[in-house]
Amino acid sequence: MGPYWIGNIFIVLIELALALMLLRNYHPLRRTGIGKRLFGVALVFVFQSILAIVFYVHWAEMGFGKSVAGPLLVLSLSGLVGVGLLYSISRM
Repeated sequence: MGPYWIGNIFIVLIELALALMLLRNYHPLRRTGIGKRLFGVALVFVFQSILAIVFYVHWAEMGFGKSVAGPLLVLSLSGLVGVGLLYSISRM
């Protein structure tokens, strides 16, 4: 597994941790209208992160190199920024 794949997986693991913290933050609000939606968004981010890790490991084992993993770094970083922004809002 090359450094690009390791970087992708590391970024998505951070995203997963933030998404799990989002679930924790929104759990008390899940009975309200907006709370249900926010909890659902957090669940989507958790699901997306887990799927990304599974796919990244699979593609790395298939032998795809930096031509695939490099552009995916941008995608991974954008997901991390999105979850990070949502998490920063959830702490207000």
